[in-house]
Amino acid sequence: MIVQFICRAILLGVPLLYGSTGEIVTEKSGHLNLGIPGIMCVGAISGVVGSFLYENACGNDIANMNAFLAVVIPLLCAIAGSVIMGLIYSFLTVTLHANQNVTGLALTTFGVGFGDFFGGEVFF
Repeated sequence: MIVQFICRAILLGVPLLYGSTGEIVTEKSGHLNLGIPGIMCVGAISGVVGSFLYENACGNDIANMNAFLAVVIPLLCAIAGSVIMGLIYSFLTVTLHANQNVTGLALTTFGVGFGDFFGGEVFF
């Protein structure tokens, strides 16, 4: 029981470490982006949606799937989803001078809700 808990904690903690490392670099420039978890959720769900659409395009037949495209398409979708969320944050805070705390928390709320809506049952 405790071994499964530790393994699960490590498995779920590593992506958060990547996000927190990126946030540390962002804070050096003077921005406090509290929307990192939401951005990560949107990126993850975008990758899942890209993978789902590619599998459906191939007709769920593994013989018709290209292994390179099966990796690249979800990766590009995840990057695109994260970039769109990052652009929303930067437009609101840099161009419109919105409050960074409120904007980041709104992006987190939206991103987590977006992830739950489109991939609510996709968890281990």
